[in-house]
Amino acid sequence: MDQNTKIDNWITEHPVMVEASETLNIAIDRMAGHRIGAILVMRSDILVGILTERDLLKLLARGKEKGQDIPLSDPVEKFMTVDPITADISEDYNIVYMKMKTHNIRHIPVVSGDTVMGIVSIRDLIHFYQNKLETAFLEAQKEIKELHNIIELSSGDQLDKLFDEISRYKELSLTDYLTGLYNKRYFQARFTEEVARARRYHADLSLLFSDIDFFKRVNDAYGHSVGDEVLRQTANLLTGVIGQINVISHLRKSDIVARYGGEEFVIILPETSAKGAVLAAEKLRRAVEESTIQIENTEIKITMSLGVAELSENASNCEEIIRQADAAMYQAKKSGRNKVVLYTDNA
Repeated sequence: MDQNTKIDNWITEHPVMVEASETLNIAIDRMAGHRIGAILVMRSDILVGILTERDLLKLLARGKEKGQDIPLSDPVEKFMTVDPITADISEDYNIVYMKMKTHNIRHIPVVSGDTVMGIVSIRDLIHFYQNKLETAFLEAQKEIKELHNIIELSSGDQLDKLFDEISRYKELSLTDYLTGLYNKRYFQARFTEEVARARRYHADLSLLFSDIDFFKRVNDAYGHSVGDEVLRQTANLLTGVIGQINVISHLRKSDIVARYGGEEFVIILPETSAKGAVLAAEKLRRAVEESTIQIENTEIKITMSLGVAELSENASNCEEIIRQADAAMYQAKKSGRNKVVLYTDNA
């Protein structure tokens, strides 16, 4: 990882904190005194919540609706956002930025294990991102001007250097270039985080592993350009973009859909048991089966096979859960395709 993109370059160290048992009035006074939009709520040395300006605005709006004053003497833990999304001190800027955008949050505590290292605001990251884009744009203009000379000179070393730079920026990307979904890199980082969170709070967590049935036949019959469009429209279908079929409404904003590779897609389902994951997978399978992909004058019908696995004693890490979900998906294919299979030891 590039040391310049590690999130610890942007954290505010020694963030303002308040004990969960202290009053709301104390928390507000500290926020106002430090001119900050969020304060971390602790119980002893453990982070248990965060109180933000959004929480205060919601509290104020509720009070106005009911004609009640804000209960300033009540403990802050009654009003905080519990179990806040966090970033690990070792994470990359891009991962943290996308995490904040995904959850629509403005402040994120930065931790190392159970230790709070600091806090980052979206304003700081956006400012850096804008500067990064402006710098990249100016560099691109310069490279375009030099590109003609590079090609004319046919310097293998110069071309290799250019391709290395392109590859480096591609590695930093968190989205799949073809479908617009999150890519495998982001999925792996996010899944690692969700597994750690679920284990820490003894919460449910499931994973769906899916694959388009007989996708090779689509490529063979219509060509790879049509195959690519099928992948794009399948991604749109899974995220509820196509027509009136809002599949993602059967899931939640916290569920992450990613392209794992080829015609394979994965979906992380936090706080979801195996039973709930099977129901979600069946809704996805049925939505895909009932849809028709329209590409110019061609109508293409596809189906998907889905495997389901959950965090358990037999699958307590990312690699094992992925392996189990993948095995369940292949069992779905072996047993006739267009099915949902929950992993068992016999899968």
